[in-house]
Amino acid sequence: MSATPSARGLRYAVPALLLSLPALLAGCGGGGGGDDDLDLIEAFGLYGQADYTKSTPNRGASTAGNTLAQPLGNVASDGTRLFIADTANNRLLGFAAIPSNPETAASFVLGQASATGNTPSTARDRLALPSSAYVGEGKLVVADSGNNRVLIWNTVPTAAGALPDVVIGQTDFVSSTSGTSATRLAFPTSAVIANGRLVVADQNNNRVLVWSSVPTANGAPADLVLGQLDFTTRVADDEAEEMNKPAGIWSDGFRLLVSDSGNNRVLYWALFPQQSSAEADYVIGQSGFSRSSPGSSASTLRAPFGIGSDGTRIYVADSGNNRVLRYNAFPLENGLAAGEVYGQDDFTSVTANDADQDGDSDDTPAKTTLSGASGAFIYSGVLYVSDRNNNRILFFPQ
Repeated sequence: MSATPSARGLRYAVPALLLSLPALLAGCGGGGGGDDDLDLIEAFGLYGQADYTKSTPNRGASTAGNTLAQPLGNVASDGTRLFIADTANNRLLGFAAIPSNPETAASFVLGQASATGNTPSTARDRLALPSSAYVGEGKLVVADSGNNRVLIWNTVPTAAGALPDVVIGQTDFVSSTSGTSATRLAFPTSAVIANGRLVVADQNNNRVLVWSSVPTANGAPADLVLGQLDFTTRVADDEAEEMNKPAGIWSDGFRLLVSDSGNNRVLYWALFPQQSSAEADYVIGQSGFSRSSPGSSASTLRAPFGIGSDGTRIYVADSGNNRVLRYNAFPLENGLAAGEVYGQDDFTSVTANDADQDGDSDDTPAKTTLSGASGAFIYSGVLYVSDRNNNRILFFPQ
């Protein structure tokens, strides 16, 4: 197997936004300069690499049960089990217990026949560029992006070979065609269950779809669409009811957050939308709606991706700025400023893997640095960050 997997599966095309991220991140210059009194937050654990100074996909060797390759979105956990969408390896890693040692192999693998496989494919037991995982209400949900579908397991798997019960975005488990309708998806990157609803970030259709109840039949149509006027349009724009490449979702069933990546912002509905095309109440990352410029400050974002919350604080993987931002409250106005930053020493520094904060990337990453942070999942006091370009997951104190 290849040490550096790619989307060599031909039809599994990665959207332009994701393809451009490595170049975008490499080009982000730092503004922090040297600092003799650095106060970067240190990770207390990692997975995917042997130690904090390594960064190559699959540890520079072949795909194995303890390696990662460009994990993209949020991990999933219920406090005991852990699931990692290992995107470029086209698989999902499942752990019976949260690993305390980076050498611990996954308890089982879904999407491949074995822990050494990484070929993308379309079948009931295969995956192609899975972006994120979610565990909740007794179910596992995976955004199987390269297959333009969302998979639902009605019981959280505990062993290899567990097959999904329902597929959304396709009529069966052997189809993968993208489309723009109430029953089709185009590279979905996040899917969550929120108070009995299924909510999906349908990235290439520039929208979020909502099912009023978790579907029990393949290809079930969505009930609501956010970001578009109807189910057949996919226009990208930046008004309060519009989106451009939405990437991540968080909801407790009463509130809704969407990382609107192409608009360099996060949209917030204080009450979960009850009708299609509902306008967001507030925006994070911009001073108001009708704006989409990237920035590097406490109140601006650049290509945000994964998003999480503990119900009080909000965590945003600010990919283009190589950091995760923590907001200490939900917004009551536009342009909310972050209260904490992970991966950088201040809110103006943005260079990848810059442990000494001199504005230049170091030769190796560290326990304090990030490169293309793309997932931010919070559970039981632990922040799990998908550090995409370093091919690892970091565990930070909340």
